[in-house]
Amino acid sequence: MIRFLTFLTIILFSFFCNHTKAESKLYSFTTKQSKVSFPFKVFNNILLVDVQINQTKTLKFIFDSGCKSTIIIHPKWLDSFDIPYKQKVYFSGLGYKDSVETMKINDGTLEIGNLKGEHIPIFILSKDTLIIDRYLGTDVDGIFGAEIFEKYYVHIDYKNRIIELYDKKPKKINTSFKRLPVEMRKSKAYLSCFVMNNKNELFLSELLMDTGANIPVIIKNKSPEDIDISNYIEAEIGEGLSGPMYAKVSRIKKIFFDTIQFNNVIAAFNETPITFKDVNENTLDGNIGNDILSRLNIFFAYPENAIYYKSNKQTNRPFEFTVSNIILLENKTKNGGFVVKSIATKSAPYLAGLQIGDEIIKIDNQKCENLTIEEALFLLNKRIGKNINLQFKRNDVKQKVSYKITSII
Repeated sequence: MIRFLTFLTIILFSFFCNHTKAESKLYSFTTKQSKVSFPFKVFNNILLVDVQINQTKTLKFIFDSGCKSTIIIHPKWLDSFDIPYKQKVYFSGLGYKDSVETMKINDGTLEIGNLKGEHIPIFILSKDTLIIDRYLGTDVDGIFGAEIFEKYYVHIDYKNRIIELYDKKPKKINTSFKRLPVEMRKSKAYLSCFVMNNKNELFLSELLMDTGANIPVIIKNKSPEDIDISNYIEAEIGEGLSGPMYAKVSRIKKIFFDTIQFNNVIAAFNETPITFKDVNENTLDGNIGNDILSRLNIFFAYPENAIYYKSNKQTNRPFEFTVSNIILLENKTKNGGFVVKSIATKSAPYLAGLQIGDEIIKIDNQKCENLTIEEALFLLNKRIGKNINLQFKRNDVKQKVSYKITSII
């Protein structure tokens, strides 16, 4: 199930990729085996791995095929490593004119299980601009980028939550897998596919394969109306460098990848001046996230500019949007409640009268002071047709609201 809060557009980190100067980076296995593997955890359809930095701190990183660079998002780690930072580097924020300052470590060491990276440039944000934790419900320290995809065959086992790296084409890729070419740009892969609207019109699309995105599909610099889709909601989809980002969220009738099709796919249409490749104005540009990638048994074979895939038991699973459509601030109030940060238009809680800034103190008679943000969001994300009763404060006045969960797209 896709929760509304999970519309965190992790793809915003992809813009870092264009600013990294090539150095003598080296990734290698610390064993003599031709394969290494390491576990990952899933929070709201985002993959998190434990990464040891410079043989000192072990931090939680998003495993992101849509971002080339390694980025630490909290400045508190600036003085935690033995290697001094050499220079300041500025990046433009996604959708905003403001720039953000980072400090660059030129000679970092990264370890994930039996994978070791040496002489790796690491960027650390100078200010706490990005607060991803509140969207995922767990601590996040940074982004582990796509460079290893260039060197290794990568298999993400979404069912068993294991990432496997191979230094040559694995024997697991047998005749049951189909090979599909991808176009490589700065360590990242773009897949050609077709999008169909409700009029059965087809649109050629070039989509970045992005394990750092939890939205099934993101279409950039287009609106639903541009491809004749009329039903959508306007919603906050994530946190940019300079504030929240918004999109029009809708459903696409079909998406075709080679011989596989996905039906009734949730998509976010996002305006951004930052582009990751040049495309014809008639070609849709965007990203494919984990909610589609996890529906395939897929090997990322970037050393040969391809992927190998076959369907699995999840391929035909419906894309569900049975959600509360509410984003909460992570930090509790003095009353132990959660403040509504964003709420989707046309959603049941919005139509029932809930507003941005309201302080939710009870969810179905459970006091928020006794709940984590993840537990609160779990209670808010019931199945379609279920009722939710909230008690909240607005201007220090207690109020109640009840509504039934409905699918709004």
